[in-house]
Amino acid sequence: MVAGEPAKNPGRGPTYPYYVLGVLFAVSVFNFVDRQLISVLLQPIKDEFGVSDAWMGLLTGAAFMVVHSVFGIPLARWADRGNRRVILTLGLSVWSALTAASGLARHFFVLAFCRMGVGIGEAAGTPTAHSMISDYFPPARRATALSVYAMGIYVGIMFGYIAAGWLGEHLGWRMTFIVVGLPGLALALLFYLTVDEPARTTTVAAHPIREVVAYLFAKPSYVVLLGAASFHAAAAYSIAHWAPTFLIRVHGLGLSEMGLTLGFATGIGGATGALLGGALSDRLAVRNRAWYAWTTAFAAIGSLPFAIGFVLSESLWLAMAFFVPMTLVTSMYVGPLYAMTQGLARPRMRAMAVAVHLFVVSLLGGGVGPWVVGAMNDAFRADYGDAGIRYSLVWIQSVSLVAATLCYAIASRTLARDMEGTET
Repeated sequence: MVAGEPAKNPGRGPTYPYYVLGVLFAVSVFNFVDRQLISVLLQPIKDEFGVSDAWMGLLTGAAFMVVHSVFGIPLARWADRGNRRVILTLGLSVWSALTAASGLARHFFVLAFCRMGVGIGEAAGTPTAHSMISDYFPPARRATALSVYAMGIYVGIMFGYIAAGWLGEHLGWRMTFIVVGLPGLALALLFYLTVDEPARTTTVAAHPIREVVAYLFAKPSYVVLLGAASFHAAAAYSIAHWAPTFLIRVHGLGLSEMGLTLGFATGIGGATGALLGGALSDRLAVRNRAWYAWTTAFAAIGSLPFAIGFVLSESLWLAMAFFVPMTLVTSMYVGPLYAMTQGLARPRMRAMAVAVHLFVVSLLGGGVGPWVVGAMNDAFRADYGDAGIRYSLVWIQSVSLVAATLCYAIASRTLARDMEGTET
């Protein structure tokens, strides 16, 4: 294989890796459409079940993230040893079916169990997809390819906002889950029938979990990146889960209007930033691999002023003028972050490297961040009413993004050395 060119599977044309990347992008879109529904429909679900913001924070955060991270480890182990096409097909089928089933829940805890099931299915997604992409694309193109996959996050959030906003307003939150969940089953069939299991870049057997963990945690940059990504995720998930409720409570938007407003802003800003971050870091890292870490540090600290402006602006238009660049800048971290994770791991531990990363980051960032905002909302309500959500979001953004920036800067010091010697 020529350096910088994608891998070619026997019997397939030279553009086939790009087709696979396109289908994986679609899988990523469905992943985050399904994941975003609960955030958009948070207020009507809360009203129907009569629970507090703290409970809704647990539903959007920990109830999903705990099982997502725990099951990610054995599923990634399976992906490093088995057929990734089958694993991802099963995962997509499970999370799509349980998203639809969420609309049938008649009790808050039944809905929570459905969301936990969605988390289990989605645990098969990112580690498996990253492993496949890393076998289809060489290191010099990997951050860009992973960024294309990551664009699905923001396109999925966009469609999640728009679809859930419009469908929730016109059909109710229950039917929204059913309508949005079922098409994922068709995508699972398409994926299974048209995507090949890529050839492994090494014939070495998959490594035991204990060996993978010991290998990764012996690299200082990997450990520090876990902290950086956890703080970054706390900021990102808090905005993603609570921005819809923020616009409804503070700016008085309806579900449909809120969905359109956040949807296009997130999709355009996030997808552009994700692609820009991957392409830029791939270009700069040719000279020094530490640029992967410096790009993510810029994405963290550069988004903070825009995040504060979004939350504190009294005008809706001014708030959204801050929201677009905030989303663009912060999303630049995704491609380089996962390129670092893949670059620090050996080929037969790539899925596990992502799973361990997601285990820590999902619990500490995605699980804790939204819950902290919900708990702070409840605490601030006595003094500030619905406007208390402003101060919850300012606090979580400020603390998390500054801490993430410092951790990325520390990781940059040992990153190039830690990435040496890993097989491509």
